[in-house]
Amino acid sequence: MDNRTYYKADIVEASIPKKDSTKSSDVYVKILVEGQPPQKTKECRELDGKAVWNEHFMLPIDMETQLEIKSKRNTFFKHGSRSLGKVRLDAAAILRQPVVAVSQDVRLNFPSDEVLHYDASQRGYILVRLHRPEEPVQLTRPSVAKSFSVLISQLDTFVQIVGVASQIHPFVNLAWQVVSSLYTIARDQLDRDKRIGDLTNMMEDVYTFVDDVKSFPSRLAPQEEIIKKIMFQTIECMLFIQEYSGHGFGRRALNKQWAEEKIARFTQTFTMLKASFNTGVVVQITLIAHRTYEDVQSIVQTQSLAKLHPVDMDDPSRPACLPQTRSDLLSSVFSWAMNPSSNQNLLWLHGPAGSGKSTVATTIANIARDLGRLGAFVFFNRRMAVRNDPAAVVRTLAFRLGEFDHRLGAAISTVIKSTPSIGQSPLRQQFHKLLVQPLSESELAVWSQEGPVIVVIDALDECGHVGDREDLLSVLALESVKLPPTLRIVVTSRAELDIQEALEARKNICNTPIDIDSLANDKDIHLYLCDRLQNIRSKSKYLSLPQEWPGHNAIDALTARARGLFIWAFTACRYVENGQYPEDRLADLLRTDVCSNAESALDLIYSTALESTRRWEDPAFSADFRDILGVVIAARNPLTALTIDRLNEVSSVSRTRPSLHTIQHLGCVFRGTTSEPIQVIHPSFEDFLTDRARCKRDEWFIDVSLSHQRLARQCIGSLRATLKQNMCNLTLTRSGVDVKILPEDVTYSCIFWIEHVCELERSEESLSNVVYDFLVKHLLHWIETMSLLKKARHTTKLLMRLEDWSQSTRSRHQELCQLLADAVRFCQAFTAVIEQHPLLVYSSALPFSPINSVLYQLFKDGRSIPVVAGGLRDEWSPLLMDIPRPGGEVTSLSLSSDGSQLISTVARGCYVWDVISGELLIQGTESGSILLWDTFSGQMIGQPLKRDQGAIYALAFSPDGTRLISGGQNCTIIMWNVQASSVVLDPPATHTKTVLCLAFSPDGLRYASGSRDGTIRIWDVASGGMVLGPFRGHSGGVYSVAFTPDGTRIVSGSDDKDVCVWDVQAGSLNRSREASMPIKLCGHRSTVFSVTVSPDGRLIASASKDTTVRLWSLESREELSHLVRQHRIAVRCVAFWQQYGRLRLVTGASDATVRIWDTESVGSMGVARKHKGLVSHLAFSQDGQRIVSGSLDRTVRVWDPITGQCLLGPLNLEQPVHSVALPADNVRILAADREGAVFAWDATTGEHLPATPADDPSYHSIVGPLSLERKWIVDSRTGTALTMLPTMSPVRSHASFGNCMALGLANGGIVIVHFPDTPQLA
Repeated sequence: MDNRTYYKADIVEASIPKKDSTKSSDVYVKILVEGQPPQKTKECRELDGKAVWNEHFMLPIDMETQLEIKSKRNTFFKHGSRSLGKVRLDAAAILRQPVVAVSQDVRLNFPSDEVLHYDASQRGYILVRLHRPEEPVQLTRPSVAKSFSVLISQLDTFVQIVGVASQIHPFVNLAWQVVSSLYTIARDQLDRDKRIGDLTNMMEDVYTFVDDVKSFPSRLAPQEEIIKKIMFQTIECMLFIQEYSGHGFGRRALNKQWAEEKIARFTQTFTMLKASFNTGVVVQITLIAHRTYEDVQSIVQTQSLAKLHPVDMDDPSRPACLPQTRSDLLSSVFSWAMNPSSNQNLLWLHGPAGSGKSTVATTIANIARDLGRLGAFVFFNRRMAVRNDPAAVVRTLAFRLGEFDHRLGAAISTVIKSTPSIGQSPLRQQFHKLLVQPLSESELAVWSQEGPVIVVIDALDECGHVGDREDLLSVLALESVKLPPTLRIVVTSRAELDIQEALEARKNICNTPIDIDSLANDKDIHLYLCDRLQNIRSKSKYLSLPQEWPGHNAIDALTARARGLFIWAFTACRYVENGQYPEDRLADLLRTDVCSNAESALDLIYSTALESTRRWEDPAFSADFRDILGVVIAARNPLTALTIDRLNEVSSVSRTRPSLHTIQHLGCVFRGTTSEPIQVIHPSFEDFLTDRARCKRDEWFIDVSLSHQRLARQCIGSLRATLKQNMCNLTLTRSGVDVKILPEDVTYSCIFWIEHVCELERSEESLSNVVYDFLVKHLLHWIETMSLLKKARHTTKLLMRLEDWSQSTRSRHQELCQLLADAVRFCQAFTAVIEQHPLLVYSSALPFSPINSVLYQLFKDGRSIPVVAGGLRDEWSPLLMDIPRPGGEVTSLSLSSDGSQLISTVARGCYVWDVISGELLIQGTESGSILLWDTFSGQMIGQPLKRDQGAIYALAFSPDGTRLISGGQNCTIIMWNVQASSVVLDPPATHTKTVLCLAFSPDGLRYASGSRDGTIRIWDVASGGMVLGPFRGHSGGVYSVAFTPDGTRIVSGSDDKDVCVWDVQAGSLNRSREASMPIKLCGHRSTVFSVTVSPDGRLIASASKDTTVRLWSLESREELSHLVRQHRIAVRCVAFWQQYGRLRLVTGASDATVRIWDTESVGSMGVARKHKGLVSHLAFSQDGQRIVSGSLDRTVRVWDPITGQCLLGPLNLEQPVHSVALPADNVRILAADREGAVFAWDATTGEHLPATPADDPSYHSIVGPLSLERKWIVDSRTGTALTMLPTMSPVRSHASFGNCMALGLANGGIVIVHFPDTPQLA
C-alpha cells in the first residue's frame, strides 16, 4: 500500500515547436517519475501547432516529474515516436507558494537546447493545471490504465532495442499496436474491473524483462524464443480483453464465468513466462490462445473434407518481404484486420505487375500463421492449371478453413455428407453451403468473439481468363458480406478491368492500392537492393570487391531505374549475380536510361538481360529459345527440361540440343534446374515476350497461338508413340487400380492435348487431320490412360470442347465430327464404368456400345473383347439420365439461369437437383400459400404470399425476377412484388374458369394466361389490362402456354390433344376470327399437359398424358416423329436445357420420374425386348448351341446364342413361367409355371408333348462356369473378373455355358455375351 501524498495534475494543452514540415501529426505527452512506471496521455492530432488533452493524472508530490511531448511514428516494422521537447515539473516548489487558489495553471516552456532544430521564436510549451492535495491519497488496487501505460512504454523501448532484421520484430510491433488500440478505447471501462486489473498488473510485472534486456543486450539473442512467446501471449490476451469489454468483433461482452477461467489461465501462463525468462531455462509452456483449437481431428472428418478435392497450396519457396521493408503497407493491413470497428471484411490490395503483391501476401500469411490466425492461404499461378481454376477456389478455402478449425470442419463435413455433389455445384451455392451456412450455425457463433481469422487470396488476376472468373468475382463481391466480421479476407491482384468493376465500389471492401511512386516504396526497393547486392559481394569472395560495394550512389541510381517495381530490382540483382564479373553487369545496368514509366523500365531490364547472352546472331540459339519458350509459356503446368526435350523430340524437325544448354545462358530470367520445372521469373516477363510491340525483336517474340498449335502436335506425337491397349499390363479386378505414375510428357499430353488444340480459334485443316489420325488409332487408349490417371470424368467435357472446335472450320472434317459425336456419347454412357477400372474400356464399354455407332465399327475386335450376340442396341439411346424419386407426379419443371440446377414441383413439395449428377440438393415442403425459396441455401425467402385465390395452379416469374404472377381456382391473376412480398396488381376476374397456366414474354412487358375455359389472353404488365384476346381455338382447357424467344408467337397445349401456335404480334382486341386462328399441330392421343420452345426458337416440345414427349419443327409445322420420347405413364411437364452448347430435353412424369434426353438420338431407350414381361429363367442346352427363356408374360422361347435370333416360340402357358430347361436328349423343351405344373414341347416343331413330374426343369439344370456378382461377370473357378455390366434394365436371371453368359432382364430383354477364348474358359 502506498502512503505517499499525491496531487492531481491536468495536462491541459501544448504548443508544438514549429517543424520544417507543415504536415500535422499525432502527439502525446509522456510523464516520467523516478521509480515509477511511465504514464502517457492519449494521442491527439495537432491543429495549427496546438494540441489539447485536459487529462488528469495522480503524481507524488515529493518527486520531480519530467514531461516529454512526442510525435507518433507508427508503421508495422518501424513504429515508435520522435521527441519534440522535454520540460521538468517541480510540483512541491510550486505548491509551497502562498497562493489561495485550489488549482494553479503553470506554463512550462521548452528550454532552448531542447528545440535546436526549430525556429527559436516558436519554442513551444506545455500547460499544466496543478491541484493542491487536501490529504494523503492511498492507491489501493492495481490501475489498468497505469499497467497499459507501462506496457506501451516498455514495448516502445523494446522496439528500439530489437533490430529490424530480428525474427521477433514484427510481433513486437503488432503487440504494441493491439495494446495501444485497446488502451485508447477501453481503459476507463477496464479500470473498474479488478480481475482485468490483476491480469494487467501481472503483465506489467512480466514486462520488466525489457529493463533487463536494455541493461544487458547480450540476453536478447538466447532469450529470443521466450520473448516471442511473451509477444504472442500479449497479442492473444489483448484480443481477449477487447472481446471481454464488448469492444471486439462480437460487439458484446463475453460470458463472465467462461471469461474468469480464461483470465486465470492467462495469468498462470504469464507467471510461467516470467519465470522462464528469469531462470533462462526454456521449458514447454502451453500458450493460451483466445481462439479455441482442437489438436486432433477425427480421421472421418479429415476424409470427409478431402472429398472437396482441394488444390494443393503448399509452396515453401515463396519469397517474403525483407524484415525492414513494406512496413507501412503491412501496418495498414494488420490494423484493418485487427480493428473490430471496421465493417469492411475484405481488403483488395492491388498494383501493377512486379510491384511485389505476392511477396506482401506471403508475408501477411506467414505472420498470421505464426499468430495462429491464418485460416487459409490460396494463391494462383497462370502457368499451373490446377492453380488457376476459379471453380476450385471455394472448395479449397472450405477445406483449409475446415482444417484450421475443427468446429467449422465438422459443420462443413455435415454439408458434404448431406450433399455429396456440392463440389459440382455453382460457386455461389458452394460459398453459401460450405462457408456462409456453417459459420452462421449457433455452434459457431463463438467465432465472432475469438478475434480475427485471416484468409489470403493471392494473384486473383491469374485465376482463369476474364470470362472464367466472372462467377468467382461475383461471389467475392456480393456474398463475402454475409460472412462473420471476424473473418478477414485479403485479396491481391493487378487492377484488371473485370476485377476492378467487381470489387472497387463495394462498401464491405477496403480498396488498398500499392503506390509504386511513393517515397516509402523507393526506400524499400533501396533496402532490398542493398541487401541483395551485399549478399552478392559476400558470395564473390575471390573478387575482393570493396566493403562498401556497390556504394550508395549506385544503389540510388538503380532505385531510380526500378520505377517502383520490385521485380525490376529482383531481375537486376539476378542479372548482376549471374554474370562473370558483378562490376561489369552493374555497369551495364547503370548505362541504361531512367524510364518514364514502370512498363518501360521492365522492358528495358528484360531487354538488357536477354542481350547479355550475345548469341542472338546464331539462328540455332534463337530457334531453340523460341521453341523452349513456346512450350514454357503455352504449357498449362510448368514442365521440367527433360519433359520439354521429350516433347521437342517428337516434333517434325529433330533437335538434339537439350533445353538446359540454352537456359543456362538466361538464368536471370528463368527459374528451374534439371529436376525442377522451368519457369519464367515473373508473369511480366511472359507479357513482354508475347507482345511484339514491347519486345521489338523477332528473335524474342513468342506467338502464343502458334505455340499452342505446336505444343498440341507435340502432345499428340508423344501419345501416338506411347499409348497402347493395357499399357501398364494390368489385370482386370473388381477392386480397381491405384493412380499410375506415368512419364510426365505422357501425363501432361493426356490431360492437356485437347486444350492446346482448342486454343486455336478456328479449326485448322492440317491439324484436324492430325487429330483424326490420332483418334482412329488411339481414342480408346487415351480414355484408358485418363482412367489410369483418375480423370475419366474429364473426358466427356474435353471431347465436347474438341467437337465444338472441329465444327468451327471452314471445311469441316466430316469423319472427325462424326467420330467425336460418337465419342462424347460413349463417355457419357460409360464413364461410370470406365472409372472403376481402365480395362473396362475394352471389356465393357466397347462391347455394349451400339453396333451401328462409328466408334464400335472402328474399334470392334471379336478376338480380344467380349461380343454381345446381335448387339446390345443398334443406335445410341436418347435417354441421358433417369432421376426417379418418390413424391407424386411432377407438375412443373424449370432450369436455373446458368443451367446447373433443375427445379421440379410435385403436389406436396418442390425439389432442386444438380443437373449433371442428378443429386437432390434441396427439398421443399407442402404449404397452402406461395412460398419463395433461395435455391442455393434452401431457405425460405420472406413470408408466404397469401391471398384468397383458392387452389393455385399457375406461377410465373418475370425475366428480371422482380415480379411473380399467380393464378388459381377463383379465375383471377395476381401480380406480386417479390422483394416486398406485396400485391402489385389485383385485377378483377379474368377468366370464366380456373386459370391453369401463365407465362411472361421474353421482354417482361406482357404475360399470357390460359384457362380451363379454353381461352388464352395477353395482358400488359404495367397496367394490368388485357391487350390481346381472348384467343379461342382449343375445344378444351388450356394447360400450358409458352412464348417464342422473339415474343411474336405463343404455343399452347390443351386437353383437346392439340398443340396450337398463335400469332400475338401487335394488334387489337377485336381482331378478326381468321386472324386469331392458330396453327394446329396434331399427333397426341390424349391431353397435352405442357409445351415449351427451344432457346433458338426452332423446336417445340410437348408432353402428354399419352406417355409421350413429341418434338415439332416450328418452321415446317411438322412433327419430328423419329424423335418421340416416352415415359411409362403420363408426362406432365417438359423443358429445354442447354448443356455445353448441346440441346437437351428434361421431362417429368406422373410417377415422379425426371428424365434428361438428347434431342438428336434416334435409337431405342434400352435393350430390345425379347419378351413382353420380366425374363424369369434362362437355361443352356447341354451342347451350348441353344438357350431357352421363360417369362412372366407366360411364354417360352428358344434362342441362337451366336446371333441372338429367336429359333422357336413363343410357346404359351396359362401362368407365368418359373423355370425352363433343355434336357440332354436335345429333343424336348421343358418348363414349369408358378403353380408347379410341368410342360414339355418338341424342340424342333414346338408341339406339346406329355410331361411327368420327372420332367421338372430343376432336374435338368446345369451350372455353368460363369457367375454374376452384383454387376460383375466372374469366372467362378478362378475368381477372375471378366466384365462389369453398364447401366441397363435390372438382371433377373442368368445362365452360362463355356465362355458365354445369357442375362434375362426385367424389361423382357435378353443379353448374350461371348468372352474371348482364354485358358480359364477353355
